[in-house]
Amino acid sequence: MSCANDIRAFQKKTGITANRFVRKVIYDFLSELVLLTPVDTGWARSNWFAGDERMVNIDQTRAKSGGPSLSRCATYVSGLRAGGITYLSNNVPYIIPLEYGHSTQAPAGMARVAVDRWNKIFLKSLAEVVR
Repeated sequence: MSCANDIRAFQKKTGITANRFVRKVIYDFLSELVLLTPVDTGWARSNWFAGDERMVNIDQTRAKSGGPSLSRCATYVSGLRAGGITYLSNNVPYIIPLEYGHSTQAPAGMARVAVDRWNKIFLKSLAEVVR
């Protein structure tokens, strides 16, 4: 059975479209990434971008909650369709040092930790969509 057939069978069985699930899991993944990002001024947390291509923007907002990143992601995923590629980027000048242990808040990084948690995020998102 092909992946496309598996998706069709899933949609038929659950009534959930692939687009709806993709929107959920991408939003959940980015939320995890934002919350894992160390926070001092909130600049790094506020500068996660999701898009169909790599974003080079830098937002000057400093929100410790990461609200600007989460808001941009929500807007992006609202029109997302399954089958594409989503790029996540953060362009603050110190994001690489943060990823590699510069902050005691995230000595193992945040992107690497979020990627390691992908299967857990995927299954949790699926369970929430199926409910």
